[in-house]
Amino acid sequence: MDQDVFLQQLAKAGVNTEQAIGRFMGNTALFLRFVQRLPEALRFAEIRQALDAQDDEKFYMLVHTLTGTAANLAAEDLAECAQAILVEYRTSGFKHMHKLNSLLRETELESERLSKVLRTLDGTAENG
Repeated sequence: MDQDVFLQQLAKAGVNTEQAIGRFMGNTALFLRFVQRLPEALRFAEIRQALDAQDDEKFYMLVHTLTGTAANLAAEDLAECAQAILVEYRTSGFKHMHKLNSLLRETELESERLSKVLRTLDGTAENG
């Protein structure tokens, strides 16, 4: 796949590619290598386990890391979803489990939407 086409698809999936590449000092290939690793860095199973166990420290750390990772890669839609989890958690802790579960599910769906685009990369955009 052509690198420019792939970057356009990332933009449609909620990634501010211009901003992200700027964070990588204009090195598109380096940005693409990092963004490709995003799906395995998200750790949704661990987040869900920490939520189910109501493990304050682990839940907060994992969601905060997710938010930061998404924001650093300018995956704005994903970062926004993760930030909503943090806001709800900071406001109410685990008092509104249904809402936290709903926000987490929304974040997982957003992640899957982005991951679907990333799976199309197949290493070919780096060579474009």
